[in-house]
Amino acid sequence: MNEQRSRDRELAERIDALARPVIAAMGLELVEVVYHDGSFRGILRVTIDKAGGVGHEDCVAVTRVVGTHLDVEGIMPSPYALEVSSPGLDRRLRRPDEYQKYEGRLAKVKTAREVWVGRLGGVAQDDVVVKLETGQEQRIPLRDVVETRLMVEMGRS
Repeated sequence: MNEQRSRDRELAERIDALARPVIAAMGLELVEVVYHDGSFRGILRVTIDKAGGVGHEDCVAVTRVVGTHLDVEGIMPSPYALEVSSPGLDRRLRRPDEYQKYEGRLAKVKTAREVWVGRLGGVAQDDVVVKLETGQEQRIPLRDVVETRLMVEMGRS
């Protein structure tokens, strides 16, 4: 099972390297590539974003262009389904630059032992900074963060 996950991750990295410049040329950001090999066909999930949000037409365009590139390159080991979507309003943050990008947004930051809710204050010295409702700043080592998700706020997107 772990060997399969490793192969899936390696393929996702190869797809990321192929798709990232193609998607950037379309004026979009590649957020994540995830591949799961299934018993009948694989599932390739590509998450994209752009300022102002992603529309259906963006997803359709990326599906066509990336699908064509993958078919031409022949890197897919078996038949696959390509799913392209936006990260959503409650998007998960994965990279330190995303904490900077969404500074000031309300988020839930989880570690193995605790959960903090507050406004993101970016990343400082490899710590995620969260400004709590109490006015205090909580610094959480980035290496300890299990998951961070933006929270949906009324009137914000």
